[in-house]
Amino acid sequence: MAISRYLICVFLWIVPYLIFPQSTLKKDLNPKELKLFNDAKISAQNGNYEKSNNLFEKLLRSKPSFTEGILRLASNYYSLLDREKAETLFTFAISLDPEYDPEMYYSLAKIQMENKNYKDAAENFDKYVIRQKENKIKSDRASSLRDNMLFIYDALKNPVPFEPISLGPNINTVHSEYSPSLSMDGNTLIFTRNLGQEDFYVSMRDTIGFTQGSPLTGMNTVQNEGAHSISADGKFMVFTSCDRKDAYGSCDLYYSLWSNGKWTIPVNMGHKVNSAAWDTQPTLSSDGRTLYFSSNRLGTHGGSDIWMTYRNEKNAWVEPVNLGPVINTAGNEETPFLHADGQTLYFRSNGRPGMGGFDIYISRRDLEIEQWGEPVNIGYPINTEGAEGGFIVSLDGSKAFFASDNDIKSGVKLNQLDLFSFDLYEAARPKSTTFVKGNITDGVTGKSLKANVTIKDLKSGKNVFQVKTGDDGYFIGGVTVGHNYACIVEKEGYIYYTDNFDMTDVKVLYEPYFLNIKLTPVPKKDTIINSKPIVLRNIFFRSGSAELLPESDHEIALLSGMLKENQVIKILITGHTDNVGNDGDNLILSRLRAKSVSDALVKSGIDSSRITSEGKGEIWPIDSNDTETGRHNNRRTEFVILNSKL
Repeated sequence: MAISRYLICVFLWIVPYLIFPQSTLKKDLNPKELKLFNDAKISAQNGNYEKSNNLFEKLLRSKPSFTEGILRLASNYYSLLDREKAETLFTFAISLDPEYDPEMYYSLAKIQMENKNYKDAAENFDKYVIRQKENKIKSDRASSLRDNMLFIYDALKNPVPFEPISLGPNINTVHSEYSPSLSMDGNTLIFTRNLGQEDFYVSMRDTIGFTQGSPLTGMNTVQNEGAHSISADGKFMVFTSCDRKDAYGSCDLYYSLWSNGKWTIPVNMGHKVNSAAWDTQPTLSSDGRTLYFSSNRLGTHGGSDIWMTYRNEKNAWVEPVNLGPVINTAGNEETPFLHADGQTLYFRSNGRPGMGGFDIYISRRDLEIEQWGEPVNIGYPINTEGAEGGFIVSLDGSKAFFASDNDIKSGVKLNQLDLFSFDLYEAARPKSTTFVKGNITDGVTGKSLKANVTIKDLKSGKNVFQVKTGDDGYFIGGVTVGHNYACIVEKEGYIYYTDNFDMTDVKVLYEPYFLNIKLTPVPKKDTIINSKPIVLRNIFFRSGSAELLPESDHEIALLSGMLKENQVIKILITGHTDNVGNDGDNLILSRLRAKSVSDALVKSGIDSSRITSEGKGEIWPIDSNDTETGRHNNRRTEFVILNSKL
């Protein structure tokens, strides 16, 4: 590094030694030089750096290669906030004697870091780590800083797209707004506003943007409410409140239900979820059955970690578990946000290589092995030298929302937090996700029904969404590309309903699914019925064959279970095809496929006398055979309930 103009003027005594430098040690000083050295040290210890600098410079004119003197002079300049001179002197001292003291590499690296010379800083932190054998804590710290410098150096060269815009005056005020959440359909924004205390506010999207934020009725109290999450159907909210009388720790998680047009009185989530420590920043899965949150309870890897709990078969929350060292570090992990795809987690951490302070990271969950992947920094300039957090993403993954105390356009520091949004770049987006929205009614009376709704991944057999609707029969749940789903609706006394959403080969989703589900009551004994055909939408065969695929197992189990629960019912299974191919071949194939379903039911324990099967070939289409979608709909297996007197 070139000597600064100042040092060329002041330290001309250095020049003869730059070609063949040789370090001078303290033992090489004469009594007069030793006195200058001690006086300079005492002046620095007393905070008189100007006097100390004059004495050191006088000493170095006679002993220009006195390494310790150069290092102390460098430290003085650093204390005077003159980093340029300090960096030059540390560099010169190292050139005199590279093995004099490992600490000079650490000091030089810190200065280069502050001067934003990240590559050189990383090299000198690394040299410190190589030489420092005694102070493991500081060596580990240097390793972490080295990784940070390398990350920043690379991130600055490879910025990610980022053009944030304010949510505007209907949301942002002279007070602080933060901790946003967005409904699954993107039309409702709930956020925290601090007017001396934290309260919830709500805004609805209109044709222009978001409407004026207003207090969330029934949820706000004289205490602080904040850091919340709401289920996809908008009926279950978890939030953080601190120092309540019924709290188990400093901050606890509470829940409230939307019932009869209002929010119920908040209830503490109990001693299994909450602890004697700090439990906060919840995020719910779309069905409200899995909860992630941040806590510094006993068992953390660092200051605060991300934990997870879920509701068991009895609808009770189980003991939370730590997400483990893949997600959590010796630092702090906070503000988790689980996207509706169920497999993308955003959170902030100060325990990983980043831009500085808290950075936002992404982890993706492998659904087959049920493990979270190594987190990835979301990148610069989304992450900065400041502390980022409170980050959420819209259902389709295109928009991200966050809070900042910077005016994004001018870079001027604000006196409060405001809410912003931006287009999230492709690589940081979750799986393309849409939603299934439905209303469940009695097929005879039209009355809304309370029922159990499950969305199941047919390949893995795992439930990705499971909820019991309220009296209004309404539900909404997320589905992502790359999977074949069954939607199952069950209620005692009714024939189950299924639908199928095969998105195995779909790359991008745009339109949601809307279902108007009319459940058919199970006929009572000796009742004359007029049953309509019920399509078995999750029965699948090998192409051109009557061999059932494994994905059909759950539909067979559902139909078998319904027959076992209602012993008087007899059914007729009918197979149908499209019009592609020979009429006679299609008729035979439809008969064989209906027979395969009948045989599978018998194998499951249903008496063969209760099942009749037939094939109709291509003669009863329910859709046009001119399109692939229509032909797909016509290739079906269905059943009708026979008159129970027969």
